[in-house]
Parts: sequence; structure tokens; C-alpha cells
Amino acid sequence: MKYLLSLFLLSALSLGGKANTSDNDPTSENKVEISPRVENNYLSIDVDDELSGASVTVSVFSSLGEIVLETTLGLGVNKIDVQALPKGDYVAVVRENGEYASKSSFVVE
Repeated sequence: MKYLLSLFLLSALSLGGKANTSDNDPTSENKVEISPRVENNYLSIDVDDELSGASVTVSVFSSLGEIVLETTLGLGVNKIDVQALPKGDYVAVVRENGEYASKSSFVVE
């Protein structure tokens, strides 16, 4: 069941490539920026100071929809070590207090 939910979430977030921004879309506020590239085996996620006091987490999904990495983020630039992940395509989903905040696809080479 958890696998199916993860697959559904990954599919829903991946539809249409980039998320469309609107007044109700939290990504339009740019509180969280996810680098589209992995550099030196690290994925960079920048969390704005406006989120002070919020619980900010990232979940990394494989192309099969499985959560392969999950961690809590701090304010400022967070470097997420993805060296242990197999080569392939991934999606990083950031949540603020449990609510969707941002997502980005990236490749581990």
C-alpha cells in the first residue's frame, strides 16, 4: 500500500514536467529552491529564512516511486549526499509542516 501511495504521489507530481504556478501554489513564493543538478555527489536545497520554526523535510523518490532517502532540512543551503544512490532519475519533494512546498527532478550519474 505504501508503495502504491508513493507511486501515485510521484506520478501526480510529475505530470506536466514543471509545476504550474498560481496564487495558491506554494512554489510561487520561492521559499525553497532545489538545484536541478547534482554537483560533487550533493543535491543542494536552499531553504529561505522565512521558514524559521517550520518543519521542512525532503523525500527523494526513485523512478519506481519508492522513497530512497528522507531527511529534515535546516535554514539556508542544505547539501544532501546522494552518492549512495544508484545511477538514475529521481524526484526530490520538499514539504513544509507536512504540506507540499517544492519538487524537482534530478539525475545521479
